[in-house]
Amino acid sequence: MSTRPPDPSHGHLAYLQIPALDVLQSSACYEAVLQWRIERPHPSFEAPGLIGQWVTDRKPAPGAGSVIWVRVDRLSEALALVRQHGGVVITEPYDYEDGPTRTLALIRDPAGNDLGLVQHQPA
Repeated sequence: MSTRPPDPSHGHLAYLQIPALDVLQSSACYEAVLQWRIERPHPSFEAPGLIGQWVTDRKPAPGAGSVIWVRVDRLSEALALVRQHGGVVITEPYDYEDGPTRTLALIRDPAGNDLGLVQHQPA
């Protein structure tokens, strides 16, 4: 990977392990939907201000645990990419609005992990 995220401050999310059943399928989905940089052939990624990896020694937790919400520029395009890359849209944006400035959708990645997508609207 060419760049490292800046040193995080206390409480800043800095490293993330994401359970995967098929690392290549999961990494392709996150790369397409979120434009995360993937370090192939390793299961590592770089996202804005964050690094991490997909792991196969942890089980996905659909419908349980914390939900990480990731910002996207165009939610409808992101949801189409989720479907194209083995994910499932659980909650469509029209069912899950969060005030006048955010639109949310809940997805399940190819391994079965729940992930939130949020599009911020201009104020």
